[in-house]
Amino acid sequence: MAFQDYSLIQAPMAGGLSTAEGAGRAGALGSVGAGYLSGDAIMAAADGVRAAGGDAFAINLFVPAERDATDAEWRAALKALAPCYRQAGVPAPDHFSPLPDFREQFEAMLEARPAVFSWTFGRLPRSMMAACRARGITLVGTATHRDEALALAGDGVDGIVLQGEEAGGHRGGVDPQGEGLPLAELLSACRDIGTPLIAAGGLMDGADVARVMAAGAATGQLGTAFLRCPEAGTADGWRQALADAGPDATAVTRAVSGRWARGIANAWMDGRAPTEVAPYPDQHRLTSPLRKAAGVEWKSLWAGTGAHRGRALPVEELVRVIEEERRAAGR
Repeated sequence: MAFQDYSLIQAPMAGGLSTAEGAGRAGALGSVGAGYLSGDAIMAAADGVRAAGGDAFAINLFVPAERDATDAEWRAALKALAPCYRQAGVPAPDHFSPLPDFREQFEAMLEARPAVFSWTFGRLPRSMMAACRARGITLVGTATHRDEALALAGDGVDGIVLQGEEAGGHRGGVDPQGEGLPLAELLSACRDIGTPLIAAGGLMDGADVARVMAAGAATGQLGTAFLRCPEAGTADGWRQALADAGPDATAVTRAVSGRWARGIANAWMDGRAPTEVAPYPDQHRLTSPLRKAAGVEWKSLWAGTGAHRGRALPVEELVRVIEEERRAAGR
């Protein structure tokens, strides 16, 4: 299996949002966003996709941060979040759950043996790449700048997701503070690298996919387009925010996790957001109880710039429609 065999990839969306089962049945490459899953949960998710008829799929993980927050950074960020908890009417907890162990996640991914393993936030050690190759797993890294794409190409990946600044959710590059680039500019800067490119960021329909393929991408990856599908694990308030979104509905913030991320604008993107932010992933841990318990103004409503163009269609129907639009556009 080669991801180039697919003209459409359903993007990995962590937090129970992925619609890999339906995407796979409809002929797209579905992705399991496993960044927050335990090893057992990863195995269960893979079994679920296969049982639903999605034989070929991708699993995505987050490469761990190079360092944890210092005690001073942790205390400063927690103090800055205290008013946010109060405004939201959520008691500030005295315990914050750790994230799953990356080694455990990786070993579970190997056992699950997906067709594709993709990752964000860094580069994969050579030993892990070799373990994947021994199992015939295709390797796909994520880049937000040409230098990141060149580094991944030098590592020998099979494909590179070029994530434009239009993308919803977290920027997947190495630098947590890195600036984003428009997808068209990123594609233009990287089309000579030689490694197959997967375009991501603001793509919502088949005409968008055809456009990026004409610009040098092997295929397109869509995430926000699937958030309004009934099969997606999108919360009701999030769905409503997407349905109500206008062309300028999204903004970026690093207050949620310590990494820049794009979503429907709410308290995290305005003067109510904390100004002292711990490095990723500690900020994510500090804000997680607030986001889970609060109302929609304090949720992380991740979405790309094309959110206002979303369609509330079942996954399989949406894939078919996107493919018809792509073919009509001449690709």
